[in-house]
Amino acid sequence: MGNNKFSVNVALFKCQDLVAATNEVGGKSSAYVVFTLDGVTKKSSCIKSSLDPHWSPAEQFDFQVDQWENEFLVAHVFDCNPRGDDDLIGSAVIPLTLYAGNRNCELCSYPLVLPDEVGGLGSPKSDMFLKISLLDADGSPVEELYW
Repeated sequence: MGNNKFSVNVALFKCQDLVAATNEVGGKSSAYVVFTLDGVTKKSSCIKSSLDPHWSPAEQFDFQVDQWENEFLVAHVFDCNPRGDDDLIGSAVIPLTLYAGNRNCELCSYPLVLPDEVGGLGSPKSDMFLKISLLDADGSPVEELYW
C-alpha cells in the first residue's frame, strides 16, 4: 500500500436531551465530547450548564486513516466535574462504512447509549448531531464499494 490516506472530517453541532450527571432536580451538565478514531483522540470544548449544548460554530475534527472499511468513530460525551472525575453521560460507536456514497457529509443524529449509572427507566433519549465526511487522498468523497 502507498501513502494514500483517507480523511475523516467530523463536525460537532449539538447534543440533545442529555442526562444530568447529578441527581438534583433541574440539574444540568457541562458537556464535552471526546472522539477516538484509529487510536487518535480529540476533545471538544465544554458547554456549561446545559442539557442541550450547541457548539456554534460547529467544532471541526480531522482524522487520517489508512483504511476505512473496518474503522469506527467512537464518541463519548462527558459532564465536566471540577471537583473530581468527569462523568460519562453517553456514547456512540459509528462505523465509517455509513459514509461511503450518498450519505457522505449529511447532518445526522446519533442516539447515545447511556451508562447504567445515569440511564434507566424514564431517562430521556439523548442524541448527538454530527456531520461526517469520508474523503479519499485527493479530497473527493469516497464512493461505495461494489463487490
